[in-house]
Amino acid sequence: MFRGFVVVLAISAALLAPLPSASAQRDAISLSDCEIPIGAQGAAKQAAKCGVLSVPEDYSAPEGRQIQIHFAIVPARSPSLRREPIFHLEGGPGASAIEYYGLVWYSAYADLNEVHDIVLIDQRGTGKSASLQCTEIADLGFEDLKYDRSTEDEIAENIERLRACLARLSATNDPRHYTSANLARDTDAVRAALGYQKINLFGSSYGTWLAQFYLRQFGQHVNAVVLEGTVGPWDRPFLLANLNADQALQRVFDLCAADESCKRAFPDLESLFEQALQRLQTSVRVNGTSSLTGKSYPVVMNAERFLSALRNMLYQGSLIGSVPQAIAQAARGIYTLPAAVLIAAAEQPISYGMNLSVVCAEDVAFYTPELLERIPRSRFFGRLPNDSYSELCAVWRSAELEAADVLPITSDVPTLFLAGEFDPITPTDFAVSAQLRFQNSVLARFPYQAHTILPNSLCARRLVRAFYANPSLRDTSCTAQDVPFAFAEAQRLSYETITTPTFSARVPSGWRAIGESSAMHFFRSDADKPEFLGIAIYPLAGGAPLQAAALEALSSRFARLFEQARIAQLGVVVAQYTFNTHQEVYIGGLITFGFGTQSRAVWYAAPANIFTARFSSIAVEVFGSLLPR
Repeated sequence: MFRGFVVVLAISAALLAPLPSASAQRDAISLSDCEIPIGAQGAAKQAAKCGVLSVPEDYSAPEGRQIQIHFAIVPARSPSLRREPIFHLEGGPGASAIEYYGLVWYSAYADLNEVHDIVLIDQRGTGKSASLQCTEIADLGFEDLKYDRSTEDEIAENIERLRACLARLSATNDPRHYTSANLARDTDAVRAALGYQKINLFGSSYGTWLAQFYLRQFGQHVNAVVLEGTVGPWDRPFLLANLNADQALQRVFDLCAADESCKRAFPDLESLFEQALQRLQTSVRVNGTSSLTGKSYPVVMNAERFLSALRNMLYQGSLIGSVPQAIAQAARGIYTLPAAVLIAAAEQPISYGMNLSVVCAEDVAFYTPELLERIPRSRFFGRLPNDSYSELCAVWRSAELEAADVLPITSDVPTLFLAGEFDPITPTDFAVSAQLRFQNSVLARFPYQAHTILPNSLCARRLVRAFYANPSLRDTSCTAQDVPFAFAEAQRLSYETITTPTFSARVPSGWRAIGESSAMHFFRSDADKPEFLGIAIYPLAGGAPLQAAALEALSSRFARLFEQARIAQLGVVVAQYTFNTHQEVYIGGLITFGFGTQSRAVWYAAPANIFTARFSSIAVEVFGSLLPR
């Protein structure tokens, strides 16, 4: 469901009360050295300590079947200053915290990790912890895209696959015991085994749902909580998903209409949206490219798949600036962006069985005919069903809970809510409602963020670090400096040719040179939060030496680059990094091409809400014009 990509703050020495020593904490459980893969291809590694804890599958029968809970600890880099650990609660339900740490959260936690251990638990049913993954569905993700199916057809197909999955898993697992209450018990069992008396919680999306269950059962062990994309089963997020996506898309339409360049490029975006849907009354066979591997896959695009892809794009602030472009292109019969989004979803499936075990027991079980009748039809996403779970839940075996088990939770534990105004699945309204039940809380609203905030906002990282250090924090004014979206194809840059002793190239007009490092020449725009450009010609044949030379140049100017993805095709390598300036979280894309002894390298970097909209056009213009001298 929810998925789902800092300046150090001064902390008073009086607040740095030491935790029990590492040996005292961890006598109860054996830990071993391990590495967490970082980035889409896992080229980098994060050193960690890994462990496994046996817990009852059924807590009411503690002597019965045991399951193994896998977890990892990224130790604080400054152990003498160590504060309470941060237990990261991943989204889904059904996503692996350990896997997604390397894919999404690694750079976001880099500064927090200075004084906090980061504890990652593959919750039961996910990752290596008694996984409830339905391979009968997950393994056919790419294959399914080849066929023209409506959402109803896909649900019908998956019902049969679920039956086979349930029959297979039932030999080793009972899905009825995979609930948020039991996940909270597992989390506390890990806490106790590691000897932590007090912990911090960070929950994202479904992780906020789980964090609230943990607070109800074990709140006495919590120092402070940060909830990003807040939701609980009482919010009925699945029934409201289309309506909340309507609201997010309308915000994009309104923002584009208020932006002169976007309005000029897409003068009637809503009409283009309707044209795109009308055109897709007849499905189209296209090819889409994986953003992780560069491989191409066949995709049958129809109206429902286009809407599903568009809704997924709204989840990520870094993609929202490309939504008008995707709509306008679809109105002309071009489906490059939505096809890539659908492929990305097929590449990283969550644990379907785990997802159903939670959602069916804690949400869908309490649907009534009257409730379903009250949900109005979505304006923009009405072709997608309001209720996509009930038929699946009728097949799946899940817990039978009482209404009291899923009542809204109250707490006086210090809590920071992070909410993105463009969030299409856990809107700000959910956080506002939750804050009324949390007596000691503060809400930070980000005007240009969507579903995932911490990886994309330096303000969010500063707030979280300061809040864990001092939970009385109430100043959230930095949200006013949130970076607005740049709209792809809307702002056309002019270019001028520059010449150096080693190359000539076209660069955006008005961008000034800011120096050279390791043979790479750097330029920047004049914006308050500038865009950056780096250009180099290297006397190398390509491959690893070329990548190393370019990375050395970048690292000398931009400290602590974290690789997110790398694609190699026909000698061209595109690598994506994230890093911080003192102003904002940046994403950078490096393109290299080895050709004889005149290899080319072009680097473009911008704040996350700008990068995706600009990268392709700038990269094509600059890289295509780059010539050695």
